Amino acid sequence: MSRSFPRTIVSAAVFAALTVTAATVGPPANADVVSVSAAVGAEGLLTGCRYTVTAAVTDAVIPPGSVFFMLAGGVIPGNGEPIPGEVVHHPENNTVTATWTPTRVGSQNLIGIQSEPGKYTSTKFITVEVVGSGLDTGSSCVRIG
Repeated sequence: MSRSFPRTIVSAAVFAALTVTAATVGPPANADVVSVSAAVGAEGLLTGCRYTVTAAVTDAVIPPGSVFFMLAGGVIPGNGEPIPGEVVHHPENNTVTATWTPTRVGSQNLIGIQSEPGKYTSTKFITVEVVGSGLDTGSSCVRIG
């Protein structure tokens, strides 16, 4: 009987240490953004028209809301602005997409950001040029300026 008591204490101590280690280490790191792109029509990017922006990520499993898009630089004032709307994750091809409607003509940076609570973990950007104004017809975009 006296031998089982120390084994029980040792087993409990090992279990407690493993539990504390697992809680401290936490889940694995989130995916990194590896590229950003915009699906641009023949007329180029136009204000008033919708475009799909895509960020490729390194992992098929990402927490909701951890990848998002922003605009900055060029004609965008201050530190930038988020692209509003829903971001959709596509685990089958490790991408995240959003719909963007440009509001300013000129050069700007389209940024894909991967974040964890309290910090950015990776970013990629492309510089895009919004060349004029357009009218979104629902299935296409007609240049009006």
